[in-house]
Amino acid sequence: MNHQTGGRFNKLPWGLMLLLVSLTLTCCSNPLAATPPPTLEIPLESKVGQLSASRTSLAGGETTDVRVAVVKVLGAADPFAYQWSTTGGLILAGQGTCCISYQAPETPGAFEVHLTVQYEAEFVQRSLTLQVSAPPTATPTPAPTDTPTPAGSTPEPTVTPLPTDLPLPDAVAYFNRAQEYYFKRDYERTLADYTKAIELNYDPLSEAYYNRGYVQYVQQNYTPAIEDFSKAIELNYDPIALPYYNRANAHFYKGNNDQAIADYSKAIELEYDPLSLPYNSRGLAYRKKGEYDNAIADYTKAIELKHEPLVWPYYNRGNAYADKGDYERAISDYGEAIRLDAANANAYYQRGLAYKLKGDFAAARADFQKVLELNNDSLRTDAETQLQELPAP
Repeated sequence: MNHQTGGRFNKLPWGLMLLLVSLTLTCCSNPLAATPPPTLEIPLESKVGQLSASRTSLAGGETTDVRVAVVKVLGAADPFAYQWSTTGGLILAGQGTCCISYQAPETPGAFEVHLTVQYEAEFVQRSLTLQVSAPPTATPTPAPTDTPTPAGSTPEPTVTPLPTDLPLPDAVAYFNRAQEYYFKRDYERTLADYTKAIELNYDPLSEAYYNRGYVQYVQQNYTPAIEDFSKAIELNYDPIALPYYNRANAHFYKGNNDQAIADYSKAIELEYDPLSLPYNSRGLAYRKKGEYDNAIADYTKAIELKHEPLVWPYYNRGNAYADKGDYERAISDYGEAIRLDAANANAYYQRGLAYKLKGDFAAARADFQKVLELNNDSLRTDAETQLQELPAP
């Protein structure tokens, strides 16, 4: 899907306090106000934790968050570079950050997610194995229309906050414990403590609503996420573009494309940073509606703004051109996606389809063969079928 999600959590002290300095083990978070401690010489291997996932057992097509905890100085920019890859499935969002959204392939099996973390000239590598079972048999759903489904019309799982383990003195204490539970991936207790912080009027209240909404979003509980993001907007969360962008993402995954487009547009108007993200994401919503020219315009703008990674808007624009039947431009964009990411099996596969529809069977055969060489399990069967359907050379 090539979606990317904005998230912000205040940083809390975690496990690596052995030196009794203000260093924190965190992932994708912003700190509470604190004076930066002096720099300490710690080996890179000791600064990078092991990979963890919100779920390690998935059905085909399901998603999970995969993250790595790193040690860095409070208040400083993230000094690390992150490069993720997988032996099967898709990295939907987060490439280049410490947290990604991963989608399992349809094919059952064990698949690995790999991460290389770079700091200056040093590298460390981490990996995590995810077990994927066959996807459940799905019942057909009606095709989406231009009129979005009203929020709440589709039943979604409700999350009942658990009672907190111990009573705490005030809203700040509940908010901080929610942060601790979040980084331990104990989402039920996270939600319970954020709810208690809201009941006790945590200040700023918008932050408690936004954080609770983000946890709901991570768990794919999109209706309550939308409600909390809306409340954060009402309470003037700062930066206000962030809940608009994530509310747009929640609407997108619910199939509410018109609401998603409206919120992406608002995030663009409010100059969400980086601005390339809402352009790329709004393009996805336009494409879902069949508005291919609007999608192409947004992907082009994301390219101009140097979306990171740049391969996403090129690949997405290629899909939109292919939808229009403009196979020459589609082939060109898939080619640029491949130039940027030589192991992008999806781009090879889609370019092969475009070549096939153009009648260039030799080029199509080469691309489908390349998919097989890349050992992409989620596309292997489709590539083999396409090769069988091509005319004999």
